[in-house]
Amino acid sequence: MWKIFSLCLALLSPAFAAPKITIVVGEKAPAVEKVAATQLAHDLTALFEADVRIQTALPGGAGSTILLGSPATNPAIPADGWPRLSPQGHVLKTTPRGLIVGGGSPAATLWAVSELSYRFGIRHLLHGDVLPIAKPPFKVDGFDVLLDTKTRSRAWDGFNGQPFGLDSWSADDCDALLAQLAKLKFTHIVLPEKIAPFKPLPVDGDSAGRTAFKGAKAFANPDAAAVVAHLKVKAAELGLGVIASGPAADSLVHLGAPSSSVLPQFSLQKLAADLAGHERIVCRATMAGDLDASAHFVSRAAFDSKLTPERALADLVTPICGEGVAERLWMGFGHVEKAARLIAANDPRVGVPDTRLFLRHLESKEPLPAWITEAKTHYTAAMNEMYRGNTRARGGARPFILYHAKRLEFALHYFLALESLYKAHGAPVRADSLEAAVESTYNALNAYADVARDPSDRGVIAVLNEHGYRALRKVADRDGK
Repeated sequence: MWKIFSLCLALLSPAFAAPKITIVVGEKAPAVEKVAATQLAHDLTALFEADVRIQTALPGGAGSTILLGSPATNPAIPADGWPRLSPQGHVLKTTPRGLIVGGGSPAATLWAVSELSYRFGIRHLLHGDVLPIAKPPFKVDGFDVLLDTKTRSRAWDGFNGQPFGLDSWSADDCDALLAQLAKLKFTHIVLPEKIAPFKPLPVDGDSAGRTAFKGAKAFANPDAAAVVAHLKVKAAELGLGVIASGPAADSLVHLGAPSSSVLPQFSLQKLAADLAGHERIVCRATMAGDLDASAHFVSRAAFDSKLTPERALADLVTPICGEGVAERLWMGFGHVEKAARLIAANDPRVGVPDTRLFLRHLESKEPLPAWITEAKTHYTAAMNEMYRGNTRARGGARPFILYHAKRLEFALHYFLALESLYKAHGAPVRADSLEAAVESTYNALNAYADVARDPSDRGVIAVLNEHGYRALRKVADRDGK
């Protein structure tokens, strides 16, 4: 009985009560710092069920205090002892007045908020934030962190003139992505002068993966004409600069495929080598869904030159998935990297959609290239590692791993289709092999549809229906007459 009473008493003690937190911002704080305060309040509430208040004066009662900004923007932060920070430097420092969360610029203060949330276990992915499996204790003491970087410009470039680039994203979709890029400490976004609307692609009737479109009959971007102007305003609200033209060649870093390919081709080890020594980088990003680990590595490595890709992946995955998962993903990513090298060396356009996407393989006079089967083997192995990782994972990040598994299942079927197209060169087996290619293309798009979550995913499915599945179906039907 005494043990039960003691347990109940412990559960009711202040140690188990929701923390009371006051976030103090300057009365004339820049708009970006007000966004930072709102973000921090949201994170603390989500993680600790905290009672959070945002105000402009120091609190007088009990609870924890967080001072947001810098002496230049928040009078509650004493100038005495404030470190000399570059515009990108940011700090977490415990003081007698409270925990200072600030930076050398309003944007850097927003990054300091993200850094605090990161150290509490929250992980910022490109499609949203994920809470850690184990809730850590809330504390404002013991912080003495100062981060700065030599990489002064980290820009995101996702527009490529394709239905699966940011060109197909609505204003709301782009807003959500920009918010995550700001949390990931990117400094700029590359915007075209205008977006050229693409011709609507049919996705009803005989369309593979049509469940991804939730009953829509066509895939298009109705916001195309207004997105660029909207994003300029949204970027400013988040402290992101805008680059209006393409970067110099020596500053361009490919987070995924170097061409506008629909295949998974990211490589963390190559990314680490590409980042080295550059003060200004533009990150070319085709398929955002593939690039959580890449974006995370750019975000962390910019402020930690000793960070390795493998440790970065473990830092990203373990708090939100549990032990033993990062190792499976690392092995899977290794196989993706080997497939990417094969593609780069043999046929960089194998995953770039056009009207001859699959037909050129069907009409080729060459035998099945060995590298296609080898790449398929690597995608199969990578897929298996992702499914193993997904089985081991706990918490809310399992969809992140399942997405990779299904994308790799898509790639597997894609290469099975290529194999069948080469086998269809011989007259005795043409019909069966061509039908097998059609079925593999159908399976690829259905697997992808299971996890499609943004316009880039839906754009791939729409384009490959147009230039892949229906094109092959037309040939098979013609041959059968």
